[in-house]
This record gives sequence, C-alpha cells and structure tokens, in this order.
Amino acid sequence: MSKNEKRGIILLVAVVIIAIVLIVGLSNSKKKEEIQQEEETAVNEEKYTTVLDDGTKLNTSEEFNNSKTYGNLTISNVQYTEKNGMSVLLADVTNNGSTKHEVEIVKITILGENGEVITQIKPVIGEIEPGETIKLNASITADVANAKDFKIEVAE
Repeated sequence: MSKNEKRGIILLVAVVIIAIVLIVGLSNSKKKEEIQQEEETAVNEEKYTTVLDDGTKLNTSEEFNNSKTYGNLTISNVQYTEKNGMSVLLADVTNNGSTKHEVEIVKITILGENGEVITQIKPVIGEIEPGETIKLNASITADVANAKDFKIEVAE
C-alpha cells in the first residue's frame, strides 16, 4: 500500500469519526430540548399554582384562598405553598363566637379540580378567646399545592 492510499484511508476514517461525533452530539441536544419542553409542560399543567423566584409554588386558586367558616370560627388570609416537597397551609383563625373555643383537632380535606380528594390533614386549632385571631399552620410532606379548594370539618 502506498503512502497516498494510507493517507486516504486515514482521512476517510477521520471523516467518519467526525460525522459520528456530530450526529451523536446533535441527537443528545435534541433529547435535552425535548426533556426541557416536557418539564415545562408539566409545570404549566399545574393550573392553580404560580412558581415564585425562589422556586416556591404558591396556590392561586380563588376558591382555595376564600375565607371559610367552621362553627364560630372564620379561616381567612389563607396561604398555601409548596417548596422542596413540603406543602404548607397557613391561615388566620378568628373566633366570632361569644365563648372560648377549646383546643380541637380538625380535618382539612384538600380538593382537586373536580372535587376529588387530594389529601387530608388533621391540624390542631388552639384555644381562642372570643374575638381573638390565631395562626393555623398545617404541613404535608408531599407536593400537593396544586389544589382548587379545601374543606374543614370535625376530625373523626
């Protein structure tokens, strides 16, 4: 084999290797774009949340954030968020009655778009004097912030 034939074979092998590298690189780039689009679509499917700058998901459902009544108590200023797999419900609880509300465990049912139960939690509402407002803080170790509404009732 002459020097020219060897150079030709080496050149041909080099061109084939470069072509393979380019094809693999372009294929990986397209796969990454597809994965990013799928992730964006998944986030956009969360109809009732907005993602804040720090990555916290804030529930924006008007129904979820409306005041609720439980006996003589009003649950208002509701804020429902999720970050790092922990969903937290914060709210003000006001005693509108004329007697002291004793410590009580309640059941809060988190509801989806069609009224389906997403999850249930059983937080404690502390002692509340008439006219007094306290904070309710209930957390769930799951990303369930994309909810339409919730209901509060006596724990069983």
